[in-house]
Amino acid sequence: MEAANGESSVNVVDPGGLDRDYLTTGSVLVVDDDAAALCVLEDLLSMSGFRVFTASEGDQAVRVFSDKHPDLVITDIWMPQLDGLELLKRVRQRDDAVPVILVTGHGDLDNALLALRRGAYDFLLKPINTEILLNAVRKAMEHRRLKRFEREYRRLLEDQVAARTEELATTNELLKGILDSSTGVSIVLTDFDHRVVFWNTGAEKIYGYSDTEMVGSTILKLMPENSAAAQTYDELRNMVMSRSCTVQRNIEQQAKDGRTLTISLAVSPMVDASGKISGILGLGQDVTTEVHLNKELIKSLRQIHKIQNASIFALAKLVESRDGETAFHLKRLQAYCRVLCEKLAGRPRFRAQMSDQFMEDLVQCSVLHDIGKVAIPDWVLFTPHKFGHDEREIMKEHAITGGLALEEAAGEAGEDASYLFVGRDVAYYHHEHWDGTGYPKGLKGKEIPLAARIVAIADVYDALTTERRYKNAFSHDEAVRVILREKGRKFDPELVDAFLEVESEFCRVRDDLSNSEAFMEIRESASGSIA
Repeated sequence: MEAANGESSVNVVDPGGLDRDYLTTGSVLVVDDDAAALCVLEDLLSMSGFRVFTASEGDQAVRVFSDKHPDLVITDIWMPQLDGLELLKRVRQRDDAVPVILVTGHGDLDNALLALRRGAYDFLLKPINTEILLNAVRKAMEHRRLKRFEREYRRLLEDQVAARTEELATTNELLKGILDSSTGVSIVLTDFDHRVVFWNTGAEKIYGYSDTEMVGSTILKLMPENSAAAQTYDELRNMVMSRSCTVQRNIEQQAKDGRTLTISLAVSPMVDASGKISGILGLGQDVTTEVHLNKELIKSLRQIHKIQNASIFALAKLVESRDGETAFHLKRLQAYCRVLCEKLAGRPRFRAQMSDQFMEDLVQCSVLHDIGKVAIPDWVLFTPHKFGHDEREIMKEHAITGGLALEEAAGEAGEDASYLFVGRDVAYYHHEHWDGTGYPKGLKGKEIPLAARIVAIADVYDALTTERRYKNAFSHDEAVRVILREKGRKFDPELVDAFLEVESEFCRVRDDLSNSEAFMEIRESASGSIA
């Protein structure tokens, strides 16, 4: 949980300036292999009134959890050996009522969303804002208390129903004083006809309806018109009835004043002494604000990703414009890479490497393959003839220059900027050959990063099928024959096989992203040949 500059990614603020509502009690287990971040979180939570346990790795965290039984776990996702996702699994196996908050970076949003699907309570993005952290902890503690209350309530209710034969209304009256003490949680009991038979103070506070207005009325009164909420509620009831289990889902409901609320609703069966389900118990919490903030956060992340893509493309276009190319070349190159990646993703040997993240990083940064040309002198870049030996040696330097630039950028940005590491490999090695005769390092076979091997085929295909000053454009079939001839020499044989399976899609991309009038005036590519 460390920022790229080496400082803790937790933004520490003076707890004395915080809203007192954030300060509470309870125990928290904090897990992080970064000692500095661990210390910051421990101090912050301790000053805020929590009892804090710490662990520096996953296996230690499992032992501390089993020994101390904390109310909440906060863990980084990326740790050696047992990571945050596996720790989440272990915690839920031991006590699924304990909320787990995972800490992740912007580049690992997919893993954070996967964690939520696996039962994580929430996730926090680095760098962590103190106010957001404490608000999340407070909500998680409230969630934990609700879970404990639900378990105790169900146990108490089952015991009372088994011991007594009084009417359900009498039971409701006996429980009313206890249940009404939970003003932040709605506790609603309905019969099989959707009629409300119990309505606590928490429900009145959330929805605005008194128990007099709701008891005897249909619970469907809370469902917004023209929404799927009523159908969702019936689905939850059916699941409870058929499986005799507790189910939870976020559902839209409408308050008395017309506001649409998002309610985290847990629905359970109410079982009588004979084991028969006699009603449906719903426990709800208003999470409207939290859901809205999460949606806004995801929207912002997507906007940042768009800006990032546009910035990379603009930088690449600036370089390409020096040697006479147009945006058509860059867009075709990205499209060729995507087609080839999608084909490779279906092949067993490449499936593990072809993650969604890798493919997006490669498509995004393939346009930076020749970024090093920005440092090539004009007298070389704009020479009117094919390169001689000295000119070719100078031109070869663009691979080293571009690779070093992206390597330094990746080092500054840190591990979250995975696309820069992919871009570095592409810039350095897209002129390496499978047989070891390429440059700048003479890498051979699988020594060449996969990203560079993919871009090499896409770049050569585009060079062959594009008109240059010293040659006419090759036809698609001619370009395919050239690439096939270089199989095992310049190109990875398996990648060539994959290319042959999608060569018709390459042809379609070329036709869709070509502008013959513009290309008539494009000057010769700085490479001077397809190599």
